[in-house]
Amino acid sequence: MTRTPEQVAGRIQHTEVGPTADQERIEELCDECVEHGFDGAMVQACWVPLARERLSGTDVTVCSAVGFPMGGDRPISKAAAIRDAVAAGAEEVDVMPNIGFVKSGRFEDVRREMELVVEASGDATVKAMLELGALDDAEARRIVELAVDAGFDYVKNSSGWGEGGEATVERVEFLRERVPDDVKVKASGGIRTLDGANELLDAGADLLGASSGVEIVTGAVGDGEY
Repeated sequence: MTRTPEQVAGRIQHTEVGPTADQERIEELCDECVEHGFDGAMVQACWVPLARERLSGTDVTVCSAVGFPMGGDRPISKAAAIRDAVAAGAEEVDVMPNIGFVKSGRFEDVRREMELVVEASGDATVKAMLELGALDDAEARRIVELAVDAGFDYVKNSSGWGEGGEATVERVEFLRERVPDDVKVKASGGIRTLDGANELLDAGADLLGASSGVEIVTGAVGDGEY
């Protein structure tokens, strides 16, 4: 299915989570979301109050990330960070599980952490960043099961940073085939063109995370990483 740029824009969470992004860039990001009709603005937690204010009265969702990009924060720290982000105005939070624990086979620890962060999210939408590119097949299958059982609203192929790898049709299909209909899929990492975005949506992605949102919908050439 070929979607128009406007249709694709409505599925993009326009992203700026770089450590050097300043206030001017975050304000610009929010304005781009309104101008192009993006689904959401994804920012670091420190910028959530600014984004909430800038996007007040619009349909753009304010999103943030926790445990990102390393995933090694203590579970109680992740839970506190989620509560703080939601209190500041985040409507959706993407959370990085402890991938090192997954690689170590410490699935009970991962399960407990996931349940804790889902509980901490309250009424906010919560997404699990699963870093599939860093996992073997058995690990990937297990972490998807844990995320579904814990009650995550979305599973996500990658944080877009680190070893999670780029979004591919195969990874999106892997997730879509393993989650129930009430759990959605977000694709992120290396999405830079309208054709690429359409392919991922066709594969079963419900949302796309991209720092190249403007380039995707306008056809301009950009250098977005996420």
